[in-house]
This record gives sequence, C-alpha cells and structure tokens, in this order.
Amino acid sequence: MSDLSLTDIANGAEVRLSAVSNWRARYPDFPQPRVVSGQECFDQDEVASWLRKRKIPKNRLKPDELPGATYGDRLRANVGLPGEVASALAPTSARPAPPSWSALLWSALSHLRGGNDTASALEYLLGLVYVRTCRADLWPRISAAASWPAAQAALAKVSLPTAGGQAIPVFRMFEQASDPALLSAARQIDEIDFGDAVGPESTGARIADAILAELERRMGRGGGQFTPPDVARVLVEVLEPGLSDQVYDPFCGSGELLTAVVASISRSAAASDGWRVHGQASQTWSLLTSKMNLALHGVPAEIAGPMSALEKDLFPDRRFDRILANPPFNAHLDSPAPREWRFGEPPAHNANFAWLQHVVDKLAPTGRAAVIMPTGASSQQGREQAIRRMMVESGVVECVIALPPQLFKFTGIPAMVWVLRGIGDRPGPQQVLFIDARPLGELVGRAERRLSEDDITKIRDEYRRWRDRRTFDEFRGVPGFSRAADLEVIDGNDFSLVPGRYVGEAPGHVDAGVVTRELDASWEAIRELDERAWDVRARLESALEALVAGWRLERAGQTVALGTVCDVLAGPGAVPREGREPWWTPLVLPRNIRDNRITTRELEVVPPPTAARMDRYRLKAGDVVSARTGTLGRFGLVTEEQTDWLLGPGCVGFRPNDQVNPEFLTYYLSSPAVVRWLTEHATGTAIKHVNAGTLRAMPLRLPPLPVQRAIVETLEPFRAAAALHGEISSTAERLQALVLPMLMAPEGD
Repeated sequence: MSDLSLTDIANGAEVRLSAVSNWRARYPDFPQPRVVSGQECFDQDEVASWLRKRKIPKNRLKPDELPGATYGDRLRANVGLPGEVASALAPTSARPAPPSWSALLWSALSHLRGGNDTASALEYLLGLVYVRTCRADLWPRISAAASWPAAQAALAKVSLPTAGGQAIPVFRMFEQASDPALLSAARQIDEIDFGDAVGPESTGARIADAILAELERRMGRGGGQFTPPDVARVLVEVLEPGLSDQVYDPFCGSGELLTAVVASISRSAAASDGWRVHGQASQTWSLLTSKMNLALHGVPAEIAGPMSALEKDLFPDRRFDRILANPPFNAHLDSPAPREWRFGEPPAHNANFAWLQHVVDKLAPTGRAAVIMPTGASSQQGREQAIRRMMVESGVVECVIALPPQLFKFTGIPAMVWVLRGIGDRPGPQQVLFIDARPLGELVGRAERRLSEDDITKIRDEYRRWRDRRTFDEFRGVPGFSRAADLEVIDGNDFSLVPGRYVGEAPGHVDAGVVTRELDASWEAIRELDERAWDVRARLESALEALVAGWRLERAGQTVALGTVCDVLAGPGAVPREGREPWWTPLVLPRNIRDNRITTRELEVVPPPTAARMDRYRLKAGDVVSARTGTLGRFGLVTEEQTDWLLGPGCVGFRPNDQVNPEFLTYYLSSPAVVRWLTEHATGTAIKHVNAGTLRAMPLRLPPLPVQRAIVETLEPFRAAAALHGEISSTAERLQALVLPMLMAPEGD
C-alpha cells in the first residue's frame, strides 16, 4: 500500500491544493486518512478510485486526454498506478500511457520547499533536472552521494559561462539550502526515466515546461517574463523561421520563444550542423533559466548576458534573419548605451520604442521580426507618435495584430504583435496590414483565455494571404478582421496603428459554436467559485463557532490618536484626465474602494506628465485609502499590485508605521464605531466631508501586534465571503451577456 499527502494528491491530479481540501470538506465519502508520524496519509488506490467519479472539464483536458477522462485517471497516470488508464486517455491500447515522472517531480519539489521559498525551490529543481539530463559526467557523483556535503561539493562545480568569459553557478544560493533537501530531491529525480532522446518532445523538455509553468503560476507578476505558448506560436507561425535562418531574442525571459522556434522547425533541428539560436538575457535568473531550458529542449543556443540589450548590445556585429521578442511593457529606459536612434530618441519614461528600434537595427536587410507590444504603443502621442510615423514612412512596419484580452495571466494590459521588416526590404508602395484578432480565443477560466489551433491558423493564413499578394490592390480584407491600409489612410488617423480603427465592425452574426465554448468556460468558472465558496464557508463556520463559544482576545492595548501612528495625506484637488491609454498611471478614486480592497472597476488613468507632478501622492503596498467626501467609512488596503498608483481626488491616504498591521487598520477603520465617529465629526449638510486634521485626531484602539494579527485572521473569512459573492455575481452577469445575443438573434442567423 502506498500513501499520498494532500499535496501529493493535488500534484498528481494537477489541481490546486485548495481544490483537494474542498473535495475533502464537501464530500463525506472522501477517503479517510491515516496519521503517520504526525502527518495525514491517504491510500493512493482509494483516492484514485474516488477521483474517477470526477470528470475533468473539457477546457482543462491536456492534449493526451480525451473527453470523459477523470482526475482519477490522471492521478493513476502520474503516480504510475496500473490499470484503467489507457481506455480513458488514449484511443487505442497501443498508445503509450502519459509519463509517470509527474509524481516524482512534485515529490522532489516538496522536499525542496521545506527550507526554501517556492521560487527558489523551483529554480533548484530545474537545476537538478538540467544536471541529470545534460551533465551525465557529473550526475553519478550526486545521485550516489552518501551525505549532503559530498553532494554539495559536486553541485557547487556546476556553472554556465557568460559572454564575458565568467561562469555563473547553477546553484547560486547554496547558503539558503544548507540542509540535505537538495540531496533528497536529487534522489527523487534519479528515479525518473529520462530516456536517451533530446529535443522538444523529450522527457527533459516536458519537465522543463512543467517547472516553468509552475513557476509562472506561483510567482505571477513578480516572476520572470513568460510568454504563453499559444502567443509564442503566433509569432513563430507568422515569421516561419527555417533551419538556414539566424534567430534572435533580445529579451530572453526563460527561453520560451526560442524553444517555440525549434519546435516549429523540426524535431531534428538540434542535430543540424551549424544551426543555433541566439538571445540576450537582462538578468542572472533569466540567463541561467534560458540556458538550462534550451539545453533541456536540445537546442544549440548562444545566450549572452546578464545585461540589457538596450544598455549594451552583446551581439554588436550580428544581424539576424528572424527576431522574436516580448520585452517588458512600458519600462523605464535605464542607462541606454550611447547610440544614434534611427527613428528618433525614445522618452526616458518608456522604453517601448527603444526596443522596437533595437529590433529593427538587429534585422538583416531581408529579415522579419515579431514583437509583442502593449496596445498603447500603437496610439501614444508626443515623441512616441513621431517615432511611429517615421517607422511607418520608412516601410519597416509590415503588420499589426491586436491580440485577444486575457491571454497573459498576470497583466490586464491589452497587447499587440508588431511585424517588422528589415531596412533593405521595401516592396513598392507602403502598406500596413491590420488584423483585429480580439474576438478570437476561448476562456479556460474566469480570467484566462487561450488561442486554439484554428485561431492561430486564421491569423497566420490572413497574414500570408496579404504577404503573398501579386499586386498592391489584389488583397481584400475580411470586414471586422483585417484590412490593408496605405500611407494616406494611416496619416489620416494620426499614424495610430490600432487595428480596430481600420478593419471596421464585423457583420452581425452570432457564432453558436463560439458562444457554446464561452458558456462552457463561464459555467466552469461558476463551478470553481462554488468550490471556493465551500472553503470560505468552512472558515466562516470555524470563526463563528469560536466566537459563539465565547472566545475573546486579550483586551490589552492602548488608545492613541491615529496621526501618531500613521502619516495622513489628503488627496489632490481636481486632476485632468483627458484621454486614456493602458500604460498611463492609475488614479485611485472613492469608487475604486470596495470590500476593503482597491478594485480596477472604472479605473481612471493619468498621462506621465501629470503623474510626474503628483509624485507625492504615489501609493505603496500597506497603505490604506479612504473616501473623505460623500459616503464615509469605506477603506481599502493597497497591495503590491497597486504600488506606484496615485491617490486621487476625494480620497485620503494613511501610511501606518511599524506599530500597526495595515490589514488590522483597514478593518478597524471600517468598523461601525469609526463610521459613527466620522459622521459625527464630518462637516457639510448635503455632502459630508472630513479633513485630514480631523482624521489625525481620530482615536485608535491599538492592541499589541500579535493581537492585531489574530483579529485579522478572524475577520478575513468574512471579507473573503463578501468578495467571493461579488465574483459570482459578475460571472453570472457575463453568462447572461453571452446568452442574450444568441436569444435575440434574428431567426435563421
């Protein structure tokens, strides 16, 4: 009999740990655990049998899973259990079962997470897989090591060279892993059968993809630069790189764009003499990760760094046939190398057009590039508009593709693909192809969209149809999807390159297939919210039971004036907010305060010059924002995502010192007693108003920090429940919006 922990079950079924916890809390027949050495253990056969009652939603199926597959089938495949797998996952018994490396991999991760944060643990794990696959000479010394010092001595010798001739250790944070966790993880990795194959379909490549996908999920905005596989496919399909092409990525996030190139060319690409891809990494993490990822995919690669390509070009004398890039959106232009900017000097506050010009400079005369840019780059005014005009007039802008929203998990900024051509390739009269692909894609969750194979093919074929036209006037676009515009038309639109301005509206037609897929995804989102609701209800029930039973915190503490433990800053007066670009700085207004947090609903933004003048109003994580006019008593906590946003008119900001837990302060200020105090001390009749001086004098009951944290822990389920019901409401509204056009469509449409 083999046992699994709750984490093992989650990893084997490839779901979140919260989903397993919800199953256990919600269903009385969920297998009961045994307690071994103080840890709960579940029999894997019992768990697999129970999970066979839960089908995997269609939009969550992996490529090797057929409709009807269950989480039990997936668990059996991942932990290597025999029986019942082939019928659910493969069309014939001859088809091989999915790999059994998953359980071993995530078990190794569990060992590493004992003394490390998740990001470091995943970096260590990728390093071990790299050494196991690509350093066969060294691995036996590690796997056979009898002690941690022996393994550590071997691992310390693993390094990767840089462009400057120095070597960076793969395991560069050994001081954070001074325990045998790596040795235990190495023994788990040693049990995986990696086989002899190399390339995009090898076990090493699939494991690297799984680790990086987990790293993206865990790290979110704070992680590296990740390009979704379907977006990478769009870039590759448009560029059509071949084995004779020199390929370059000037901003290697984790090497994902370059691995996509190799996967598209052929499985034998890695064996081709003299062929290799090139890239430059801005950071040490990116350099190491890209090198290991490409090696695990069997890709001969020359990755330089760590150094920003805008600061110093580490391939100064090279020009490339194909360039793919996903540079950081709207980043500050830090210390660029002295250079003559071909189309004009970009502004220091935004490097978008520095990256675009760098890519053009690195293209061979007949080369092509595909660069992911925020939508704002296509319509920005001022210096950016002048650069954009020069680029269009010079003929280097070939095509602009508007991507669907929600493709990038951790940014809501709309994105586009700019297809650029080399300076020496100017085919007659200038024309730019615009493709509006925003309606494409399918929801695979509440806030994530994916492009299907048909979607990618549709974009690629439309670009090729325009590219391969025989005469200037031969191409006819598809209304609502594509249009080729000449220089005069683009000039008439102030050189805006937003496809929606050119392609027009799509004919009124309801695609029942698309609506059905969207409905399936939205309904699955409702189911996920329902699963979360069970967890929230359980936490609420526990908190309420403790309170009803008479549990009370210690009453120790003191009463102080709010101004003695917080900086209090009243928001500015009227702020001009003409225009709206996604890359402008958000402005927090009273309507953005909801459920003790800052929401993005009806978010206003201000341009860079205005933001620069409002520097004293910049927010940071841990600040609390309140409305000071109108409906008083709404307070919202500023999180990491809202760092550097601006305190807006009608608001007041509180910056607590180290005596106050910010979440505790948010709850305290939202309490009925404080609302009464604000009402009593506010001025005005029709519209209530409270000034900063009054707020500084507000009495604050301040218990010790441990008690503050305990209060936050008790109250958090209540806030989570309110926020969750808001999500359920908005998802139901989206469902209604999907159904309504189908019901209202003319008969026969």
